[in-house]
Amino acid sequence: MVRPPAILFHPLATLLFALIAALALAFVVSLAFDGQRETAILAYSVPIAIPFVAYLFDRAQRWREVRWFIDVAVVLLALSRAFVPVPFISGHALFLTYSLLTTRTSIARLSTLLMLVYVVYLKAFMWQDVTLVGGLVLGTAASLAWRQTVRKRVQ
Repeated sequence: MVRPPAILFHPLATLLFALIAALALAFVVSLAFDGQRETAILAYSVPIAIPFVAYLFDRAQRWREVRWFIDVAVVLLALSRAFVPVPFISGHALFLTYSLLTTRTSIARLSTLLMLVYVVYLKAFMWQDVTLVGGLVLGTAASLAWRQTVRKRVQ
């Protein structure tokens, strides 16, 4: 199997791709929406593109040890929150907690941590949104399951 060039996984390259993805998403949002909806999506949904792309790069770099079933389940549940009301769970908090606890690369962890602080601030202090707790708990539980499968596979 052909390995991608190591430069692709350099933190600055990952950050560059993540910023390009966020800017592209912001451009699409500005074309598709206007008014308060555009502002809300630009302020809350577009920034998560940066840690998400960094997460994808982290997973691509370590593709052999990734627990794909858990990863796919977490990402699909987190994304489904944008389209279907899932009670008691914040998709942002779920994904960011899981990502923070399962990624290894510095850019993935740092961008995830910064975005998680932003989400906690908004949900806890601005909106008093209890879905934050469900997302944090489920993200932590999923990361523990992920780590358990890694341990079992190594032993």
